[in-house]
Amino acid sequence: MLLSHHVWKKFMNSMVRKKILYIHHGKGLGGAPLSLLYLIKSLDQTRYEPIVLFLHHSEAMDLYKKEGITVVGPVGRYDFSHTKIYWFAWYHAHYVMRSIKDTFITLLFSAPYWLRKIKPDIVHLNTSSLIAWGVAARRQGIKVVWHIREPLAPGYCGLRRAIVQKSVARYAHVIVPICKHDAQPWASMNKTHVLHNPVDARVFDTTVSSDSVIKKYNIDLSQPTLLFLGGLSQEKGTLQALRIFEQVLKIIPAAQLLLAGYCDLSCAGGMRKYFPMQKYKNEVSDLLYRLGDRVIRCGIVRNVPELMAASSVILFPATVGHFARPIIEAGFMKKPVLASALAPLDELVVDGKTGFLLDPHQPQQWADRFAELMTDSVLYHTIALQAYDFCWEHFEVGQYAKKMMDLYKEL
Repeated sequence: MLLSHHVWKKFMNSMVRKKILYIHHGKGLGGAPLSLLYLIKSLDQTRYEPIVLFLHHSEAMDLYKKEGITVVGPVGRYDFSHTKIYWFAWYHAHYVMRSIKDTFITLLFSAPYWLRKIKPDIVHLNTSSLIAWGVAARRQGIKVVWHIREPLAPGYCGLRRAIVQKSVARYAHVIVPICKHDAQPWASMNKTHVLHNPVDARVFDTTVSSDSVIKKYNIDLSQPTLLFLGGLSQEKGTLQALRIFEQVLKIIPAAQLLLAGYCDLSCAGGMRKYFPMQKYKNEVSDLLYRLGDRVIRCGIVRNVPELMAASSVILFPATVGHFARPIIEAGFMKKPVLASALAPLDELVVDGKTGFLLDPHQPQQWADRFAELMTDSVLYHTIALQAYDFCWEHFEVGQYAKKMMDLYKEL
């Protein structure tokens, strides 16, 4: 029986290697570029040709090159960010104007240039803020997959939020939020598919050795150790972490806190010394002084699995709800987690089973839970094993890549 023209065309299209242009916005080496890296490394390379365009040069760009991934750019233009993790307050008006200016330049010149040069079949945007790229791709008839990695910020009057929300809804063929919480603005749309961020279990593995970090940071493995990976971040809860640890020391005086991440506590000059961020820095500095050498400041790290291996419990006392990669990384390494009782953290932690969800403004509750885990070995190992099983079921990178490729096939 002869195949119909439609069936034959569909078969031939399935045999053609599709070119996917991934566009990444950030400068740091955080969750967004790592999640994208895991996806690209797990793609069926016989069916998909990935190319990553970076807006800015960064460590992530260098890492992708090292991994043998085709990289282009940097473009040198800023995106239009408006999320709870990164948004511009009233005193950042100059950053708002820069984003607006670069958005129009990207829409009119940069995006059309790169899209014509690369000629992708699919454009995959790695954050909600890449509005100009979504518009430009649709204008050229290119399919758009739009990843939503952070909850949108409410803002002051909701104008910027509405622009981002409506742009994603209008120009995306597929919307991929990383959790149900972030999906809310587009939850009723058929093209919205929630896919939780994955973790590469080959990297975050229970057999990882902690020897290198023990030696480097002089960690005493015989003592209970908390790990906080937020650096200096109000949203991730640096101040909360230190307040929690202050209460922990009253119960377990020999405990240690590993503080990892960028933590610049320098004093601002001029009018900036009156800004909220400087006040926050001052409070963090005062607490660090009081806590003394019980806090081990690790700085920017690239050896997170080793740090987790050297830790007893992972701490994530966020003040703003967002997807927390350290929580699921810890699960793959059989480490219990204490996290804030905020959405979408309640999608990553089953309270009382894979970890504990607590009020970020009640440090004593956190200290008590930590002490309980450190004195009840049965509870500790039960929580650790259940977290491990839960993460393998929901956040394994192979399952994630398969689901994403299924979405690509539909385009």
